[in-house]
Amino acid sequence: MKLNNPPIHKKRASRLFILIFLPVLIYNLSLASNSCALPLSPSQKGIKGEAPDFKEFWNKRLSELKSVQAGFEMDKPVNKGSIIGRDVWFRGYGNVKLHGYLAKPSNIKNAPAVLLLHGYSDYGRPSWAERYARMGFVAFAIDVRGHGKSRQDYNPGFPGLMVDNILDSKNYSLIGVILDAIRGIDFFETLPEVDINRIYLSGSSMGGGSAMIVSAIDARVRAVAAGVPFLNNIPESLKTADGGPYMEVKKYLKEPPQDKDKVFDTLKYVDAYNYAPYINKPIIIGIGLADSICPPEGIKSTFDRIPSQTKKEMYEAPKAGHVVLPQWHNKNRRWFSEN
Repeated sequence: MKLNNPPIHKKRASRLFILIFLPVLIYNLSLASNSCALPLSPSQKGIKGEAPDFKEFWNKRLSELKSVQAGFEMDKPVNKGSIIGRDVWFRGYGNVKLHGYLAKPSNIKNAPAVLLLHGYSDYGRPSWAERYARMGFVAFAIDVRGHGKSRQDYNPGFPGLMVDNILDSKNYSLIGVILDAIRGIDFFETLPEVDINRIYLSGSSMGGGSAMIVSAIDARVRAVAAGVPFLNNIPESLKTADGGPYMEVKKYLKEPPQDKDKVFDTLKYVDAYNYAPYINKPIIIGIGLADSICPPEGIKSTFDRIPSQTKKEMYEAPKAGHVVLPQWHNKNRRWFSEN
């Protein structure tokens, strides 16, 4: 979803608590830092708990991602005053060719890095990465599969991508999107100027929901900023959303094969609500209370499930819809500098 620009009120969570059992969608997975190591990199940790389905699912997907040679290739750098920008090409899950844009301050060493994740039907805008580079970050804005310049090997289009392979969780579009983000983190580990202990995620809409999920399954993430995040309590959000990719799911469920159980069995893997109890990285979430594309009720229900011991903060914009919240990027910079 492309976000428009634009009042925001700061609201620190006054009561932080864990909802251990809810009648809507509990999958009993556990992400633990001392659990089995995922095969993608030694720094990653696996999924352990009462739902072996989740553990097995993600360990297999990450193993399959590891089997694909990333082959990172960078185009000639372009000097843009105090920063340098360049296009990056690489391979992701399923050997899909992907593109990203890297921007960084000139002559920087041991710098923090931020992976920028865009919304549905949008792309990794160079101006976005350049903004963060001027803040002092090594910034990488990727075009996840089916978006921007990452459409050579995979291009179901819009509408279409949201429900592509939705009955096949292994090959479902948004599983690939999440794995594309993880490959973006892999890229930072190849850059000598990056402090790999300070890798941050910032995403909006689909990118915000993806960032939340990635932070729960990848130990390399230091902190997260998720703006108007998509993919939060999907079953409940479907009831009230009146625009955006949720409409593709609604339409799909009205047409053959109408296999609702299979659809939701796939969507559970890309619902941040199910990963919330296992998010242990500092996270800031911004919501628009007038957002009818990513309903605030679904986002708030996810936020409430994030453990009280996790540093978390929410910003609410009472009159904002599905937009980039005012001063959101500055809020991100402050959050990352503090964490």
